[in-house]
Amino acid sequence: MGVHMLDLVEGLADRADVSVLCRDSPGARWFFDEASAHGARAVALPGPHDPAYPDVVGGFLAARPVDVFHCHAAWGWEDPVGLRLARTAGVPAVVITHHQPFLLHQRAKAEKLIRNTSFAHARIAVSGGVRDTYTARGVSEEHFVTVPNGVRPRRDAPGRSAARAALRLRPDDLVVLTTGRLTAMKGQRYLIEAAALLVPEHPELHVVILGEGDLRVELEHLVAERGLAGSVHLPGHRPDARGLLDAADVFVLPSLSEGMPLVLIEAMEAGLPVLATRVIGSSEVVVTGETGRLVPAADAGMLAAALGELLGDARMRALYGDAGHRRYLREFTVERMVTRTLAVYDSVLGRC
Repeated sequence: MGVHMLDLVEGLADRADVSVLCRDSPGARWFFDEASAHGARAVALPGPHDPAYPDVVGGFLAARPVDVFHCHAAWGWEDPVGLRLARTAGVPAVVITHHQPFLLHQRAKAEKLIRNTSFAHARIAVSGGVRDTYTARGVSEEHFVTVPNGVRPRRDAPGRSAARAALRLRPDDLVVLTTGRLTAMKGQRYLIEAAALLVPEHPELHVVILGEGDLRVELEHLVAERGLAGSVHLPGHRPDARGLLDAADVFVLPSLSEGMPLVLIEAMEAGLPVLATRVIGSSEVVVTGETGRLVPAADAGMLAAALGELLGDARMRALYGDAGHRRYLREFTVERMVTRTLAVYDSVLGRC
């Protein structure tokens, strides 16, 4: 979500005076630095439930004329009062982008989320599937717009040999790569189980799982239990993850839930065939049979079958990779995302 916001900041920098309000924490320092480098005014916020939060946001809105207040929310509770404060302050365009599906099932929490976000003049969903989870909860479709995520082209692609050398892989290995937080939602355990089914037939197979998270120890134990220590690798977080895509023959995203996964778009930009689970977001990025394959979530057997077919057919991988790159250029560039977001701003301002 931070990268998405920075791309919007950069796209708006020569058209508007941009300020970024974000919780101040060591983990967010990179975001403040990057936003400032792109010409934005970076303002530190306390936590959303800190008593000082309304005063800081309200004080900012009182001190500066704001035409558009744009809130970005993953799970929905990151900014419980910001939209209301902006609306009360008379901001002409109050917008929220929903980056994840509506996943709250407790009635009181669900109603609170809908109430807190109802102050927006417009809602942006990063995928049609995300939008549908909100409208199913009674949120009106009237002011909902779908603006898919976009990613920038890679600046420095190291090439296959250098990327494989960085991961200590051989030129003739079959390499499957995935990227994401090591959490249950990302479904890496199913990729490990699929690898256990495939390695006997493909002893040259190497599965690389880039990322860090709470499930590291559990996943390491699973790798050991399945006897995959030489075939499945968990190098941790890598800042050069997009460059390391060049090492892969296939990119896999075995998630149980998504909004609109940037990593799939990045893989397609890199010209890789992609294999993903049929979940919200992923199913709108991957065109099965054209840019890759979609399989049911949480099904290691189906994942192994589809992956085995791709690993055994280099021509199919090349066709999918080329088609995926063309689809990226048509649908998922940053320029397209920024243009469509600006159109939402203009539409709301035009109604005022």
